[in-house]
Amino acid sequence: MEVKTNSPKETKKVAEKLAKDLAAGSVVALFGDLGAGKTVFVQGLAKGLGIKRRVISPTYVFMRSYPFLHHKKPLTFYHIDLYRGQDSGDFRNLGLEEVFSEEGIVVLEWAEKIRDVLPKKRIDVIINVTGEKNRKISIKNRK
Repeated sequence: MEVKTNSPKETKKVAEKLAKDLAAGSVVALFGDLGAGKTVFVQGLAKGLGIKRRVISPTYVFMRSYPFLHHKKPLTFYHIDLYRGQDSGDFRNLGLEEVFSEEGIVVLEWAEKIRDVLPKKRIDVIINVTGEKNRKISIKNRK
């Protein structure tokens, strides 16, 4: 699926819609340049999942987690930002692979840095800047 957006608000709406299709164990891998709108997209996913807390980038802490109820089942929304990491070795050293479970939904910014350890079953979201506020968002289910 490919969508064009003209504002951060529209980008959030695309993510909110995608959130409706996420289930426990889902992994969303975000790809895009600095300033493309990856965190804006994550904020839309969180809103679509019913998370009320303010979602901010975990650039300096690598990961933030947000507990929430999904179809009355307690889950955790993991927002991981790999910008400061160099490669999948850094990812392994942090022990983050344990968040890939049926107990949560994981969203990874800068997923290209750990492409070799990403789960095969995931949703890839590629955000391309096409103008000051314009984005082309490609969403692909990997099975």
